[in-house]
Amino acid sequence: MDTIIVVTAIALTLACLVLLKSRTIDPDQLVQRRRVPLTLGVQIICGDCSGESYQPNRTYLDLNGHCARCGGSNYLLASVVASYRAQARAQRFREVHAGSSRGRVIPFEGPVSRASRAKRIAV
Repeated sequence: MDTIIVVTAIALTLACLVLLKSRTIDPDQLVQRRRVPLTLGVQIICGDCSGESYQPNRTYLDLNGHCARCGGSNYLLASVVASYRAQARAQRFREVHAGSSRGRVIPFEGPVSRASRAKRIAV
């Protein structure tokens, strides 16, 4: 019984070695791993991998014009999104401050001082 197990183990080892050695390497295939694609200094918000949060994840473009993280091509430039947010923030600021004033002009001097000033100008 023990001899059968030993002979089977040796036969399996020899079969694995023969299969590994007989496998030819295709010259068209890469032998080494691919390098990480170079990225450009352009920040984007990718539609595929940005996430669902209020502040989306930002990534960079690679040299082919795709997302460096997932390879997608559905993206917005992060600078465009930031400029829209700045415009919206400025608009809300104007609305808040314009809504707080009633549009009434308050004179800084009384009616007596206005009349005396008019006399000085006419002289």
